[in-house]
Amino acid sequence: MNVDINKLDDNVGLKYNQEVILSKDNVAAFIRSNKDLFINLDIEQINESAMYYGYNQYLNPVKIGYKNDLIQKIIILTEPINYTRYKATLTFDGHLYNGFQIQKDQKTIQGELTKIVSNVNGYESLVQGVSRTDAGVHANNYVIHFDSTRDISDSKWLVLLNHQLPNDILVKSIEKTHPIFHSRYDALMKRYIYKMKLSDSNPFNINYEWQCQNIDLTIIKSNLRQLIGTHDFRSFCKGIANSYERTIYKAEAILKDDSLTLVFEGNGFLRYMIRIIVNALYLQLTGQLNVDMAIILKEKSRKYTKNLAPASGLYLDEIKY
Repeated sequence: MNVDINKLDDNVGLKYNQEVILSKDNVAAFIRSNKDLFINLDIEQINESAMYYGYNQYLNPVKIGYKNDLIQKIIILTEPINYTRYKATLTFDGHLYNGFQIQKDQKTIQGELTKIVSNVNGYESLVQGVSRTDAGVHANNYVIHFDSTRDISDSKWLVLLNHQLPNDILVKSIEKTHPIFHSRYDALMKRYIYKMKLSDSNPFNINYEWQCQNIDLTIIKSNLRQLIGTHDFRSFCKGIANSYERTIYKAEAILKDDSLTLVFEGNGFLRYMIRIIVNALYLQLTGQLNVDMAIILKEKSRKYTKNLAPASGLYLDEIKY
C-alpha cells in the first residue's frame, strides 16, 4: 500500500518523529519529498478500527487514521525503537482516588500504575491513559499503555501488576501492541454511564450511584435526544478548551427496577461535561430548571449549568479504537 495524497483530508496532520506538519498542502508536499517513506506500506486495520498500524519498507512504524475514507492523520517514526509497547485494560473503584492523572501529594490511578511499572522496569516509566477522570469516578474498561525494555510476557506483566496493585484496581487484560499505538489519541469513541438510584438512600452505595427520586423518564429521554449530534458544548464545560465541539452518538436512559442508567457515547467529552449534563437533567426533573437542553446548548455559557452531579455515579464504561 502507498499513501494516496488525493485522499488527504483538508485538515490532515502528519507527525514525523518530533516534527508536526499540518494542512493538506503541507502534508502532501512532505510526502512528495519523502516518497520512499510512504510506499510499500505493510499496514492493517485492527478490530475494524479507523486506525491502521504497520511498517514501511524500512521497517519504520507507521500509523494512519481515516475518517469517511479520507486520511486524517499520519504518524511515522524513523528514530530507533528500543522498547516494547503494551496495551492494557483495567477496571477500578475510584472513590478513594483523586482521579486518574498524577498529582503531587495525591493518590491517583496513574500514580499507582506508574510506580509499579517503573519498579519492574528499573527506570521511570510513565503509564498513559485514555482519559483523565475526576476524583471519585470509576471505570469498567479503562485503557492504558506503557513501554518496557525488559523481555516480559503479557501473562507475566498481568501477574506482576495485579499482585502489586491495591485491591480497588484490577488489570483485566494486557497485550503487546504497535510501538506507536496511543491509548488516548487513537481512541475513536468513549462510552460513559451514570448510575442513579430511585429509592431510599443506601449508605453502602453512596460512593457508586446518585440517590435520586421524582424521575420522569419522558422528560429525561426528550432532553437526552437533544444532545445527540455535533454541537458546541461550552454550556456543559468547566474551564477553557481549544475546541468546544464534540459529537454525541448516543444519549439514552435505561430504567430497570429502581435503577436508572444514563448512557453517553461520543468522540470525546469536555471537562466535567457529563456531570454537568446529569445535574441539568436533575434540575429539570425537580422543576428548578425550566429550559430544555436545546436552549442550554444555544446559550453557550454556564448560565443554566453552574453545578455538577456527584462523581460517585460516573463510570468510564468502554473505549473503541
